[in-house]
Amino acid sequence: MRRNGFEKPLNPMQVGTWALLPLLLLQFLFFASPILPVAASIPCTIVIFACGFSAAYYAYWVCITDPIDWRLQRHLKEQEGANCDHDNNNANRASCVKDDNDTKFCWVCSIDVHQLSMHCKFCNKCVGTFDHHCHWLNTCVGKANYDYFVRAVGSTLSLVVVHGSILAGLAISFFVQYSIAPNKIEASDLPMLDRSNQWFNANAGIFVAIVNLAFVVVDFVCVVLLAQLFVFHMKLRKEGLTTYAYIVRDGQRKRVAAQKKMEFERRRITALQQAEREGEIIRKWMLTAAGCPYVGENLCRPCDPLRVESNTKKEENVENRDVSNADATDIEGGGVDVGECAMTTNQCTHDDDGIVNPANQSRPTVPIGESFDNERVVSAPLDSQDDETSTPLQHAMEARKQLHLSDEINAKEEKVEMISLTTANKK
Repeated sequence: MRRNGFEKPLNPMQVGTWALLPLLLLQFLFFASPILPVAASIPCTIVIFACGFSAAYYAYWVCITDPIDWRLQRHLKEQEGANCDHDNNNANRASCVKDDNDTKFCWVCSIDVHQLSMHCKFCNKCVGTFDHHCHWLNTCVGKANYDYFVRAVGSTLSLVVVHGSILAGLAISFFVQYSIAPNKIEASDLPMLDRSNQWFNANAGIFVAIVNLAFVVVDFVCVVLLAQLFVFHMKLRKEGLTTYAYIVRDGQRKRVAAQKKMEFERRRITALQQAEREGEIIRKWMLTAAGCPYVGENLCRPCDPLRVESNTKKEENVENRDVSNADATDIEGGGVDVGECAMTTNQCTHDDDGIVNPANQSRPTVPIGESFDNERVVSAPLDSQDDETSTPLQHAMEARKQLHLSDEINAKEEKVEMISLTTANKK
């Protein structure tokens, strides 16, 4: 079981990391600082070494901090006969109180660990809130050392940005002055070229410029990689995700996208066969062109018949949902209102503002259970009227049912009267 990043076997990437950091500092000290003006040499050197020290400090704490799951660490301490109450080295452990919530069983470690803990095959242990295994530092990154890791990346990024910017300025200035040197008589007009040629009295200005230019390329590569890594982890911190959780989520999205693409291709094949049977030449050509990888998928996307049909169906579904929501809103608020007009089955004569609408006064309101002009209104059941717990929506639905029932009864009575009149006339 690996407890920290300095335990053997060391990783070649880790060795390269710890070798590159002092190499950048030494290169600046011997190849950049001597040819800078004195007013700029001292502050630039201080900034470079401050960034280098910060990067080394945080990288050291990433490597030395053990991100092991605290339940597993307590289990190992108990096996060794130690008291976990006196163990303060694990920053991932909040307390030694047993918490069985949000746990899972690790078959390798044979113990319950936190739900977000994962077993690392390189370190051979369960890491608390596992993020990833860093080969550059030869250790796992978890909750205990994640903040140190982000700071180490940020400090290293600052180092290579400042280092590369200064070297790029020196190299550009040298080659500009070197190109116009034959036209100048006095060396005082070319200070950068003069200081480069006087580097350790070696008269090797070209060599110094080439070395600085080579490290500019190294810094540029490091800036691209570290900037991408730093921005990636800033996004993860904002979303509250770990690198492992992001990889799992991204894999799920890719699988879903692949399944949708396969289903879309099946639909395309079916549509092509149908177009061929029906003799639709233009539709077949459009389907074939839109199905071409890369070029056809992008250029012919707007005129793809399948995508046009899919968009049309989506719009229809949205419209249907809007209509359904509108109907539901009408039923809840527009059927039968609670208050003055709630006890009538006829059309309410009031507008939304409480003003009597003359257009709605053609039919006077009739209380439930009474009659008006030989129209009989059936009252609502007693249980629905007396139920104080009924909602306004239930009252509205019940009143609407009673209204329809009343209309049916009136229609049947009119039919009976018509039959009676017909019979009387025949006699």
